[in-house]
Amino acid sequence: MPSNATQIIVLPDPAWVERSSTIGVLENVGWTVLDVQAPLESKAVCAALVSAELTPPLLVIAHGDACLLLPAVALSLRTQHRDTAGYVLVDPDAPQSTDIWPEAPVFVVSTSDDAGTSLRGWEIVSAPGGIPDGVAEVAARVLEQ
Repeated sequence: MPSNATQIIVLPDPAWVERSSTIGVLENVGWTVLDVQAPLESKAVCAALVSAELTPPLLVIAHGDACLLLPAVALSLRTQHRDTAGYVLVDPDAPQSTDIWPEAPVFVVSTSDDAGTSLRGWEIVSAPGGIPDGVAEVAARVLEQ
């Protein structure tokens, strides 16, 4: 059973069809999930995170275009002194690596059978059973260490 001291942040993405089912699977496992409801732009997402009650260590999950917000999200969390355990990118538009991001492990969840590492050295996790279960598997690996 997951620790109640862990929290998962799911960034907004209106194009992510499996977003609600992914959040449902994570909550059914027992994690606290912050479902960020904000426009898909860095200022709005970071403002939502500043006003949220967050309990580190945090796992940030992003899909598609939301992945491009991760450097700004990392800076926001870092300035709030909130420890980030990792990032899960689902079908990502790969964000630029910066001096502040990634400061934690990055996992890419894919529905293909291929697993391994990306060109950036990020672990690719195969989720042939579907994205919600793949994300929950990665969350368990990162947060239950």
